Amino acid sequence: MTRFLYTLLLAILPLVGVLQTPAQSRDYTAQQSSDTYSKAIRERLDNLLASELFQRSQVGVYVYDLTDDKPVYQNGYQQVMRPASTMKVLTGVLALDRLGTDYKLTTGLYVTAPIADTLRGNVVVKGGFDPLFSVDDLRALVGALRRNGIVYIAGDVHFDLSFKSDDPYGWGWCWDDNDTPLTPLYLQGKDTFESAFETMLLESGIGVSGQFRAAQLPSSAQLLATRSHSIDQVLIPMMKKSDNHFAESLYYQIAALSRKPFASRKEAEVEFQSFVSRLGLNPNHYQFADGSGLSLYNYITPELLVQTLRYAYYNQEIYTHLLATLPVMGRDGTLHKRGRNTTAQDKVQAKTGTLEGVSSLAGYALAANGHQLCFAIINQGLLKASTARQFQDRVCRALTAGLSRPRESEPDAPANLATNDEPLEGENEEVEIGD
Repeated sequence: MTRFLYTLLLAILPLVGVLQTPAQSRDYTAQQSSDTYSKAIRERLDNLLASELFQRSQVGVYVYDLTDDKPVYQNGYQQVMRPASTMKVLTGVLALDRLGTDYKLTTGLYVTAPIADTLRGNVVVKGGFDPLFSVDDLRALVGALRRNGIVYIAGDVHFDLSFKSDDPYGWGWCWDDNDTPLTPLYLQGKDTFESAFETMLLESGIGVSGQFRAAQLPSSAQLLATRSHSIDQVLIPMMKKSDNHFAESLYYQIAALSRKPFASRKEAEVEFQSFVSRLGLNPNHYQFADGSGLSLYNYITPELLVQTLRYAYYNQEIYTHLLATLPVMGRDGTLHKRGRNTTAQDKVQAKTGTLEGVSSLAGYALAANGHQLCFAIINQGLLKASTARQFQDRVCRALTAGLSRPRESEPDAPANLATNDEPLEGENEEVEIGD
């Protein structure tokens, strides 16, 4: 009898496969479920990309399952395109990676002579390109002079602007963008620091015999006071509100890692290229012109954006800081009126991007099976940004909808995106080109 059962088992095993333990069976079932959801997503996206819109415009879409660590969908994902403000994703992740999550942007006040009521030397303010530097911060620096008993400066007041190059605008910015010049010394986001410092000194009763001018900090100077803001404080408006100057600030913090005075785009580009190499991609395939995406000379791919998001996800400290800054669909930031009352609301956190003829979206999405996804979409060659946003919102619903596809989130229902001229609700909320 035993020999008979053994012979029977040998005959059956090739038909049923290797016997599985309960845990293996659960893993197999989970994989089947994952494959089912991935297939549904691919079918929905294929349907969306069949629109006649893409006969007249370019699109790149890449979706990656972070839970399974494998691609879900790829279409034009290696096309080199202008990212608009999704460039801020790359800048933000690189800043967190290279500067550190506890990094601070610092403005320093120095003196070049022994402290006395009459300072027989110079006062030097060294700019750190802090876009959050406020009137209260300025008042604190001037107050530090008074607290140390200084009532008269017998020398000059110098402003050290060597933190970054003297280029007032980014490479490839349009002449009609009307942006505030980039400077290491901001006050309330404006290029008025020097005049305001002079005024506040006089109002505080501190006299100055010399000149107010630009000059570099001597190595022998004594630090008197600092004012600083954290990288998180910069990242939040940079991502939620898509503030270009906050992004450029971090871009030049990255450039300053070279420790060269007047660090420029070239120093930043070295860091970006090194990061791309670490992602396993070829840096020669891309061009990095600025940190905000405002430049028309930025050229990257959806693949690079997704690999950057993947890198952040698998580096938990970076991911925690990044995720807290990304707009939440249907809730806040530049996504606060998009995707409301759909499956994508609260399930998508992503960075928007808008330039003339370009619209983009890149971030994270929670699929209905509980898998964490990341994605990047770049639309290019469009006359109406609203058309691209409608497409992107449908992609987000495709990523987050269940298998049954309730009516409100039916992403693959036939729709002629190419002829829909109605603006999306909230289209005008993103008021600054480059968002």
